[in-house]
Amino acid sequence: MKSRLFWMIATGMALAFLLLVAVQATSFFSRASGEDSQEAVVTETTVETGFVPVIFRTISEYGTGFDTQLRLSGTSEPEAVLILLNQNERLRQIRADEEGTWNVDIRVDPSETMVLEIVMFVEGGLNVRGDETVFRIPVPPSETADDGVESQAALIMVCAPGGPTRIVQTPFGGSPTDGPLTMGPIDYDDSGGVIFSGTTEEEGRVRIFAGPQAIGETRVGAGGRWNFIAGNMLPMGEYEIAAELIKSDGVKARVSVPFERLAPSKNTEVSSLPDIRYEPFRWQVRRQLLGGGAQYTAIFAPQDAEAIIVEE
Repeated sequence: MKSRLFWMIATGMALAFLLLVAVQATSFFSRASGEDSQEAVVTETTVETGFVPVIFRTISEYGTGFDTQLRLSGTSEPEAVLILLNQNERLRQIRADEEGTWNVDIRVDPSETMVLEIVMFVEGGLNVRGDETVFRIPVPPSETADDGVESQAALIMVCAPGGPTRIVQTPFGGSPTDGPLTMGPIDYDDSGGVIFSGTTEEEGRVRIFAGPQAIGETRVGAGGRWNFIAGNMLPMGEYEIAAELIKSDGVKARVSVPFERLAPSKNTEVSSLPDIRYEPFRWQVRRQLLGGGAQYTAIFAPQDAEAIIVEE
């Protein structure tokens, strides 16, 4: 009887010991698993770019004929390697200086449409594609033009998705102007979102009209620039767009242009080259966006400009 009782007690103690070991082991592995998980969260790093973006600051064209040169300068991350692309093809490699400034001169074919972008390479192997694109669009040659007549200037503009286009050079020799107020290009997309922009030499507000209807107004910003952004506002078709400079004593200037919102293109072929609709006093440039869809830029001739006739 005593022997049986002894074995029962011994067996119970052994089971209790094994249970204690199992609980401690479970607790240990749980703690270990928690520590590993916490370490994984702590050591996981998120790459923060914080890089100075590539920006085209100044653009100018000089020379004539096949001696034409395009001079580009801008800013970027200091000492970054920059790859200049034309129509997505590598054109030139340059390096920014220790202050992040860069410049390059490139020879252009006067008859070639250029689509210039920059990819920036920085330490660590990262590459950042600039948001801005420079378009150089020449006036197509005319079969009836005299050989001795100097060709007209190409359209040079700087575009960025969601931002107003900057006109560097226009074949029309200027933009529509009334006194201190100038109407710049009109940018829009397939949904009817639109950006109106321009400049003025005086402070005040600029009111925008589509046909007879006022659709909004904006204050003149620093440097005399103004722009007004609206979503899903422009109807299809052709009508007048006008801008008025409003001072405290009334309307000081008014500029109007014959605008047409083009229907979305049915062309689904992906291309780096823009589609251009040439008209005697108005050009419209359609470019495809990387994420899909298209953005359009309409530029207009000043009131006293000569017509540019492009033969189809």
